[in-house]
Amino acid sequence: MHIVIFATLLLAHSVKANERLVVAVDHAPPYSYTLGETRPRGLLIDIMMRISKQLNISLQLTPCPVSRCVQLIKAGQADIGGAFIKTPERARDMVFLEPAYMVLSSPFVFYAQTELDITVNNYQDLYGKRIGVVRGAAHFARFDNDKALNKVAVQSERIAMDLLLKGRLDVVIAVEQTADHSLSVLNQPTHRLKKLNYRHDEPILGFAVASKRSENQKLIKQVQESLWSLAQSGELSQLVDLYDLPPVVVN
Repeated sequence: MHIVIFATLLLAHSVKANERLVVAVDHAPPYSYTLGETRPRGLLIDIMMRISKQLNISLQLTPCPVSRCVQLIKAGQADIGGAFIKTPERARDMVFLEPAYMVLSSPFVFYAQTELDITVNNYQDLYGKRIGVVRGAAHFARFDNDKALNKVAVQSERIAMDLLLKGRLDVVIAVEQTADHSLSVLNQPTHRLKKLNYRHDEPILGFAVASKRSENQKLIKQVQESLWSLAQSGELSQLVDLYDLPPVVVN
């Protein structure tokens, strides 16, 4: 069971009861932290706090594993979420708010136990291996659409790494930059983990998303406008820079 944290931001002016957005927040450092926190924090929260002050609205922050966050957004039970990689399936139920605030050149990598003789030198070497994936996460199209791979879905990256160390998985896929950060934060025994040779390099963009089934479409439109304003003024890149992440690119 996941405890739902209600975090109403205190603004300079009173807000109407219906001027509230529900933000689904999964544990994805440094974009959002929920594990071991009294309330969610991270880049997504900073961005939404800045926008909420501009619009004079309140936020309800709802921690959830990524699969549950996706369900809440699809159903309209949460208005906003992030940082999501865009896929055609997600685009049916979500509006991807521009611009992307997660802009990484970091590759998708595969981890294995250091002491085990497991090698993955190319994509074909993935077949026959038990691959840990976070339920509801998106990676790259070939991998996500490949039904022949033995993908084992778990609720979080932490659980995936624990199962890997216990020998119940052969490899785990993750974004290198965010995984390395998570492993350090979660005090995982990184000396027992190795990155395998095969990696998939492509730019990774992560967006804040809005539910197409939300009853707050007017507010969501205002959030999109505010996000663009923050990006064009440079404020969004300033927030991103606090986390030592690449600047936001506005076309």
